[in-house]
Amino acid sequence: MNKYSLVSNMPISIPLVGFKMKLSLKLVWLVVLTAMFSLLISSIYLLNAYTSEVFAANQYEKRISQLSEENKFLEINLTKAGSLQNIDNYVQNFERVGKIEYIRVLESTALAK
Repeated sequence: MNKYSLVSNMPISIPLVGFKMKLSLKLVWLVVLTAMFSLLISSIYLLNAYTSEVFAANQYEKRISQLSEENKFLEINLTKAGSLQNIDNYVQNFERVGKIEYIRVLESTALAK
């Protein structure tokens, strides 16, 4: 005999008790359906919570990138403002030149240290 015939030939005994069996079967179905319903509700709630957390994380990342760009822009403006203020100070110390004279270098001279 093979194992399939051994398994299929096992005796099955189900006691039929009547009312007690029907009551316990209804109770089992009630517990199973209640558990399934509670699992469905909890999975919907957890999926909603997960989705809202992912959405919030994406919004935070977008806000961080916006603030980083704004920070770069403000740093550039601060640098420009500082350099323009320094240029204004330097320009006030200059004097207007009347005639420009250039230094002439002889071709036959070599540099020596």
